[in-house]
Amino acid sequence: METQPPLSALKQAEQLIEEFNIESATLFDHKPVLRILVPESEFARVLELRTELVEKLKPTGFRFIALDLDGNSES
Repeated sequence: METQPPLSALKQAEQLIEEFNIESATLFDHKPVLRILVPESEFARVLELRTELVEKLKPTGFRFIALDLDGNSES
């Protein structure tokens, strides 16, 4: 039986963000920080989901979950 290698922390986080149907989110791995960039139109929704997102995302291996307020996508 062939086994799949475990997903990276970033890939796991990306899958979780997709499950929350957050549109056009871009994630950046700045271990131990996960930086989330979303369009301004999604800010309020992400803040409403803050507790759930942190609860789901921290077990992927990130110590801090950050919402990018600047909107500058350069890593």
